[in-house]
Amino acid sequence: MSSNPSIIENLLFQSTTFTVLALLLFLYTLSVITRNCIGPSKSPSEAGGAWPLIGHLHLLGGSQLPHVKLSEMAKKYRPIFAIRLGIHKTLVVSSKEMAKECFTINDMAFASRPTGIAFQVLGYNFSMIGFCRYSAYWRYVRKLATLGILSIHRTKILKHIMELEVKIAMKASYDLWLLKKTCSEKVVIKICMVVTNYLFAIVFKILSIFRKTITNQLYVKSI
Repeated sequence: MSSNPSIIENLLFQSTTFTVLALLLFLYTLSVITRNCIGPSKSPSEAGGAWPLIGHLHLLGGSQLPHVKLSEMAKKYRPIFAIRLGIHKTLVVSSKEMAKECFTINDMAFASRPTGIAFQVLGYNFSMIGFCRYSAYWRYVRKLATLGILSIHRTKILKHIMELEVKIAMKASYDLWLLKKTCSEKVVIKICMVVTNYLFAIVFKILSIFRKTITNQLYVKSI
């Protein structure tokens, strides 16, 4: 007695289909049980209005300034929520208590930075403190910045440079007004250029002082 090949193929197909469905049902049940054992997700709620690929960038690039828009979103989505800048999920914290907790209790988790070509290029191969990941180098640069460059003692020493550059910037703005004033006695001044020149002048003078100090120290050691 010869068996029909089509019947055997149908039986094999049905048994395979049943096995796949049973496996999928088992995996779904296992995921539900695991989720219930772990508990609800503690991820912050994500703000609405995100677009594919660009995320919430279109909301931050409108007529309102980004910090004003984020303030309005914080009132709607509570002091802590998430937005997507492109494909990257970003946490937004607007409460000073939560911000303090981020930088004190959970500082290890927030010290690192995401990697990417843009951060690598802009941060000189992750050498800048704002772009490098948490490591021994980051701890050294942070210590150098907080205890050396940005310390209260160092700021008081360099106070006269900042005051002098403010006077120079105000004098330059006044001279420009004298040179280009019209009958209305009004002159348009680009504040961004004034502030940029002010900051660059301070940085260059501070660097020149540091270089002179290091040179003197080397000269004393050589003697």
